[in-house]
Amino acid sequence: MASPAPIRPAPADLQAWRDALEAMKPTVPPCPGLSAQRWQEMREAAIDFLDRFGEDAIALGWTVTDLFGVHPTVGVVRVDYCGGLMINARRVEAIGDTWIRYGNQTFRRDRPGRPVGVPVWQAAR
Repeated sequence: MASPAPIRPAPADLQAWRDALEAMKPTVPPCPGLSAQRWQEMREAAIDFLDRFGEDAIALGWTVTDLFGVHPTVGVVRVDYCGGLMINARRVEAIGDTWIRYGNQTFRRDRPGRPVGVPVWQAAR
């Protein structure tokens, strides 16, 4: 049996994602595995991504967990659960239909068997 197709985000999701990030305290890490400084840098980079690439991400079908996913209990400690914006604090330089590039690193959302996390704002702290 084929797995169900992922739910495609709507343009309204972009504002919801930004609102969720803005509501999070920049100095309080939301999940295990993040220091306050790293979270602050990661949050700023994610907001920058939404400003510069958010509409493209929506058009390309990136989901909330593709971008902001973390493991529900151990956060970014389980990097295999992390979305493209939760694996490092670097600013994104380019985006494609299945990849995000930051400098010489690329995140790919099309890895077979990649587990799906929860949005960072829903992670247990």
